Amino acid sequence: MNILVVAHYQNDSSPTAIFIHDQVKAYAALGHRVRVIVPIALGKSGFFKRERFHSAVAMIDGVEHFFVRHLSLSHYGADGFNTRRAIAAIARQYDRLFADFIPDIIHAHTLGFDSDIGTWLKSRLRIPLVVTTHGSDTSVSYEKGQLDWLLEKSDSADHVVAVSSALAKKLASCGTKTRVSVILNGFCVQAFPAAKEKVPCSVVQAGHLIKQKRVDTTICAFAQIRRAHPSAYLTVIGQGKEMESLMRLCADKGVSDCVHFTGQLPNEKVLAQMACAQFFCMPSVREGFGIVYLEAMASSCITIGTEGEGIADLIEHGKNGFLVPPESPEAIVQVIEWCLVHPQAADAIAQRGKQDAMVLTWEANAKKYINLFEELCQ
Repeated sequence: MNILVVAHYQNDSSPTAIFIHDQVKAYAALGHRVRVIVPIALGKSGFFKRERFHSAVAMIDGVEHFFVRHLSLSHYGADGFNTRRAIAAIARQYDRLFADFIPDIIHAHTLGFDSDIGTWLKSRLRIPLVVTTHGSDTSVSYEKGQLDWLLEKSDSADHVVAVSSALAKKLASCGTKTRVSVILNGFCVQAFPAAKEKVPCSVVQAGHLIKQKRVDTTICAFAQIRRAHPSAYLTVIGQGKEMESLMRLCADKGVSDCVHFTGQLPNEKVLAQMACAQFFCMPSVREGFGIVYLEAMASSCITIGTEGEGIADLIEHGKNGFLVPPESPEAIVQVIEWCLVHPQAADAIAQRGKQDAMVLTWEANAKKYINLFEELCQ
């Protein structure tokens, strides 16, 4: 099968986004030919750091990538200008893109910019379009009451995949007639370091330091834990605009000496931190299905996620992890204290979490998508 993927560049050291790149590699490993169109703004630093103004073609990890430069007004052009210019740039390279590649299906990532490009390509190529919604593309519009926008974007696709049932329910509320199914994200099982002994009462959170991730809630909970357990230690992995305010919060809570901000780390170092941590905590909101939870569970961390969010498709509270309200440090404290009082039961929960997470490989994820693609192409 020839699969055409549309995914904009997200500046995380991969050609598109790490989770998309891992998925397309899985398609290729299963024997399918994959070509990825990566729209990227003129002048923006991209995967090829030295080339900011010209389109480029590259074979990366067995997958063909076309980086198409287009005029962009950043967020000022988000109402349609950026999309129109991206489509115009792709149109200029249309013959080059498809001279030696006849796709069977289009897979666009996120509702909006990428799905609009996918819709245009669908009209030209006359093949099915599948759109995956990953989180904020649906959740933000849903919270703003923009159901007409969600309806328009989802109805333009032949099938929409949500990465969690929570997202699928939000999308269904717009009344779309397009079939919506749930396929959970995968993760790279092969990347994990050898198991290490856990540091008692150590907590880690990893992700962008933005309000959505609720790192402040984790810090407030940790401050309470620290008072009862002087050896407790929190590691915060990531970079973002909340960094300074979070460091001030640590100072206000008197825990600056036992909270370590690592900044952005490559994935292998994130996994190394998780290998040593007893707890992983991320009470994030508007989280489609955070792959970082899978990595934490696979690292045998006692994993604390957010109730009502995407990870609730995997975590069963008190069985293979824990779910807490997003604004409740007290709930996090209760979970950690219970685990410290019941170490054997807590370890059993962590091991069940590892077993359940290890099933969600990118290969398994890709096979589900391929089954869907073949069904649509019949």
